[in-house]
Amino acid sequence: MSRKPESLSHHPAPQAEKISSWMAFFMVFGGPAAWFVQLCIGSVMASWPCFPNMHRLDEPLHGYQWTRGGAAILLVVAALVAALAAWTSWRKLQQVRGEREGGHRELSEVGHGRTRFLALWGTITGVSFTIATLATLVAFVWMPRCAG
Repeated sequence: MSRKPESLSHHPAPQAEKISSWMAFFMVFGGPAAWFVQLCIGSVMASWPCFPNMHRLDEPLHGYQWTRGGAAILLVVAALVAALAAWTSWRKLQQVRGEREGGHRELSEVGHGRTRFLALWGTITGVSFTIATLATLVAFVWMPRCAG
């Protein structure tokens, strides 16, 4: 063991006080959680009125026409939550960008600058899930109801 004791004594996130635990959780998991919720609830709202049993219907069941609008609203809300998580992460990334020296490679391999790491991943996941949710919304609007 050739590690020096002082190399283990530094704090890996010297700017950790700039991001609360709840904010860090929202930044990293806000987009994926919004996407997951819209996936589960939106799938039921979009498909069940057309597939209530083993055979596909040509039109949704009577009384369930509102589910198309409900699923679209759910998609928009999920995209907004993911975009808010991305925007929050990006703003925090601007504040903690100088937490440690080194580029993204050192950040991911060594682990120095954990606050910056969380903000970076929050930005990446937020933007990715915003794009995925908006792509789902476009497909949802273009596809005819009960098409398959």
